[in-house]
Amino acid sequence: MTRTEQMKLFLDASSMTAVGISRRTGPGSYNLLEHLVRYGYKGSVYPVNPNSSEILGIKTYPNVAAVPEVTDVALISLPRLSVLQAVKDCVAKGIKAIIIISQGFADAEDEEGPRMQDEIVTLARSTGTLILGPNTFGVANASTGFCTAYLPIPMDMNGVGSISQTGATFIGLNDIRLVGKAIDVGDMCDVDIVDCLEYYEQDDETRVLALHIEGMPNAKRFLEAVRRVSLKKPVVALKTGRSGRSAQAVQSHTGALAGRDELWDVALRDAGVIRVDDIEELSDTLRAFLTLSAPRGNRVGVMTPTGGFGIIAADGCEKHGMELVEFTDSTMESLRALAPEWLGVGNPVDYFPSVSIMGHPRAETELAAMRLIMTDERVDAALGVMGAFSPELGDDLATLAREMARDFPDKPLVYFLYGPHFEEVRAKLESTGTTLGFPTPERAARALMHLRRRADYLSRQQER
Repeated sequence: MTRTEQMKLFLDASSMTAVGISRRTGPGSYNLLEHLVRYGYKGSVYPVNPNSSEILGIKTYPNVAAVPEVTDVALISLPRLSVLQAVKDCVAKGIKAIIIISQGFADAEDEEGPRMQDEIVTLARSTGTLILGPNTFGVANASTGFCTAYLPIPMDMNGVGSISQTGATFIGLNDIRLVGKAIDVGDMCDVDIVDCLEYYEQDDETRVLALHIEGMPNAKRFLEAVRRVSLKKPVVALKTGRSGRSAQAVQSHTGALAGRDELWDVALRDAGVIRVDDIEELSDTLRAFLTLSAPRGNRVGVMTPTGGFGIIAADGCEKHGMELVEFTDSTMESLRALAPEWLGVGNPVDYFPSVSIMGHPRAETELAAMRLIMTDERVDAALGVMGAFSPELGDDLATLAREMARDFPDKPLVYFLYGPHFEEVRAKLESTGTTLGFPTPERAARALMHLRRRADYLSRQQER
């Protein structure tokens, strides 16, 4: 069994030995077994607790040796002084994938923690056993309802495969869940980010990778792997530890070295990785890769009901390298036919005078104007501006988005939404699965820019 095949024991486990399951259940108990029951996990779970005969109606076992089968994976959640013996017990049983939730090893400030971790690693490598952790939430797989985190985790089989050096990402971000499949590498005593990349590289359910990187013991090996993976799937990375003080925090959190930030910036870009600056950008970029096609170029047409916000949208596009296109003569002629004769027509397209002065129906005018923009041969993508003043507006936008996706599949459409019903309108718009709504035009333009940059990278690689 190769190392990549062995990684499947973690994510695709059909059975688990759980060492250290608490007898406590209910709110605040942090009981893994309780969560697995709620997720609907269908695999076999064997809790090991010498002080109990059953937990939640599930039989428990006094020790690992008493478990009736050699399970795919073992989970150890014990005080750190008990972990080494538990690892020995699992190895003796023949279990080849072990997750150590416990803390206090390489992340500890004493000498005992690193020493115990070295002993665990030596034992694992001498027996061909993989160790994930210590100091980890472990893994999660929404498609099977399997999750080893001690907190309740919202999972969604959305095509995201995440690799993180903190379990906090398991909880998800404001706009997207990061647990389609997820791996928290923790202190990386054995299984590291490269192992996870190579697993996701072969995983058909994973469409885009989300990386949270604090430090990297072997940057060269990582860059070689991620360069290969990024040719197959988008890889979006939030590399933290930029400042000197945060780099010190990385050392205490994971025991890894952060490295010089400017070198990381160049190296990630050269490997085809989309580096993002913060959690907001990470969320926006993942959603874009999951939803939108890549524009053929960086030329954007903007449609707006307000001239002022149209200018703001134009500035946002320019800021992120998306160029406001000069429409063809035929497009301009058709746009003038929709507008009062005194109105200057251009890009952005201000369509509201057609509604307020000429009396054209709003929804029909929006659709007609957007269709003219998207039909223009010079346009690669479109940005719509819409005031979310009532939830019903989302229905009209959804109809428009579906038609544009059907007729112009290679031209992504995004929206800058504002107003009191932002969330309701965005939900209806995004329910189409064809477009995204953003609270600022800068975020919308930035998402388009990341799509374009990846397309440019792939094109350059094909030319080599």
